[in-house]
Amino acid sequence: MLYEIDLGPDSYEQMLEAFGPFIKASRKVGRARKPRQVSASNRDDSAAIRAWAKEAGYTVSGRGRVPAEVREAYAKVH
Repeated sequence: MLYEIDLGPDSYEQMLEAFGPFIKASRKVGRARKPRQVSASNRDDSAAIRAWAKEAGYTVSGRGRVPAEVREAYAKVH
Protein backbone atom coordinates (compact mmCIF):
# COMPACT_ATOMS: atom_id res chain seq x y z
CA MET A 1 0.00 0.00 0.00
CA LEU A 2 1.08 3.54 -0.65
CA TYR A 3 0.14 6.50 1.49
CA GLU A 4 0.72 10.21 1.09
CA ILE A 5 0.78 12.43 4.16
CA ASP A 6 0.90 16.22 3.86
CA LEU A 7 2.89 17.42 6.86
CA GLY A 8 4.18 20.76 8.02
CA PRO A 9 7.77 21.06 9.34
CA ASP A 10 6.77 20.47 12.98
CA SER A 11 4.53 17.53 12.19
CA TYR A 12 7.25 16.00 10.01
CA GLU A 13 9.74 16.06 12.87
CA GLN A 14 7.18 14.48 15.21
CA MET A 15 6.48 11.73 12.67
CA LEU A 16 10.20 10.99 12.22
CA GLU A 17 10.66 10.81 15.96
CA ALA A 18 7.72 8.40 16.34
CA PHE A 19 8.63 6.19 13.37
CA GLY A 20 12.39 6.31 13.87
CA PRO A 21 12.79 3.01 15.76
CA PHE A 22 10.56 1.19 13.26
CA ILE A 23 12.38 2.59 10.24
CA LYS A 24 15.76 1.62 11.67
CA ALA A 25 14.53 -1.97 12.12
CA SER A 26 12.94 -2.14 8.65
CA ARG A 27 14.28 -3.40 5.32
CA LYS A 28 13.66 -2.30 1.75
CA VAL A 29 11.48 -4.61 -0.32
CA GLY A 30 11.53 -3.01 -3.77
CA ARG A 31 9.77 -0.27 -5.62
CA ALA A 32 6.06 0.32 -5.53
CA ARG A 33 4.36 0.00 -8.89
CA LYS A 34 1.71 2.29 -10.24
CA PRO A 35 -1.34 0.55 -11.63
CA ARG A 36 -1.32 0.49 -15.42
CA GLN A 37 -3.93 2.76 -16.95
CA VAL A 38 -5.71 1.33 -19.97
CA SER A 39 -6.98 4.09 -22.20
CA ALA A 40 -10.13 3.87 -24.29
CA SER A 41 -8.08 4.21 -27.48
CA ASN A 42 -5.88 1.29 -26.41
CA ARG A 43 -9.00 -0.86 -25.87
CA ASP A 44 -10.29 0.17 -29.31
CA ASP A 45 -6.93 -0.74 -30.89
CA SER A 46 -7.02 -4.10 -29.16
CA ALA A 47 -10.54 -4.76 -30.47
CA ALA A 48 -9.46 -3.90 -34.03
CA ILE A 49 -6.32 -6.04 -33.71
CA ARG A 50 -8.33 -8.99 -32.37
CA ALA A 51 -10.82 -8.75 -35.24
CA TRP A 52 -8.01 -8.58 -37.81
CA ALA A 53 -6.11 -11.43 -36.12
CA LYS A 54 -9.12 -13.76 -36.21
CA GLU A 55 -9.64 -13.03 -39.91
CA ALA A 56 -5.92 -13.58 -40.55
CA GLY A 57 -6.00 -16.98 -38.84
CA TYR A 58 -4.39 -16.10 -35.50
CA THR A 59 -5.79 -17.56 -32.31
CA VAL A 60 -6.51 -14.75 -29.86
CA SER A 61 -8.61 -14.66 -26.73
CA GLY A 62 -11.52 -12.28 -26.37
CA ARG A 63 -9.97 -10.70 -23.28
CA GLY A 64 -6.60 -9.89 -21.81
CA ARG A 65 -3.38 -8.85 -23.49
CA VAL A 66 -2.97 -9.26 -27.23
CA PRO A 67 0.28 -11.17 -27.88
CA ALA A 68 3.21 -9.06 -29.14
CA GLU A 69 3.64 -11.19 -32.27
CA VAL A 70 0.01 -10.48 -33.23
CA ARG A 71 0.42 -6.73 -32.59
CA GLU A 72 3.61 -6.72 -34.68
CA ALA A 73 1.93 -8.56 -37.56
CA TYR A 74 -0.99 -6.11 -37.42
CA ALA A 75 1.39 -3.13 -37.44
CA LYS A 76 3.11 -4.46 -40.58
CA VAL A 77 -0.12 -4.45 -42.60
CA HIS A 78 -1.68 -1.30 -41.16
